[in-house]
Amino acid sequence: MNFPPQLQQKIEKWASSQGISTEQFVLQAIAEKIDTLSQQVTEEHTQQKSKMTNVLPLNQANIYRKEGILVVEAELPENFDINAFIDELREERIQDQIT
Repeated sequence: MNFPPQLQQKIEKWASSQGISTEQFVLQAIAEKIDTLSQQVTEEHTQQKSKMTNVLPLNQANIYRKEGILVVEAELPENFDINAFIDELREERIQDQIT
């Protein structure tokens, strides 16, 4: 992915401080965002369903490494647009740099 230079430097700095590659850092950031969105959807879904029945919450994202690759198993919200999500992450990072 092409990030603005300042953002790329921050990614490299944080990845290095955690002892992981920049790719792994970005994947973890995406996984965390997906987990947050999934939790929000799950909470909304659970609140709606609990009014009708006693339904247990959906499973949380499962994150693990397989052959050196970070794997994220999670249910995506309905109509999830990965490109819009990546654009949103970029915009958040840019706004963080500005402030």
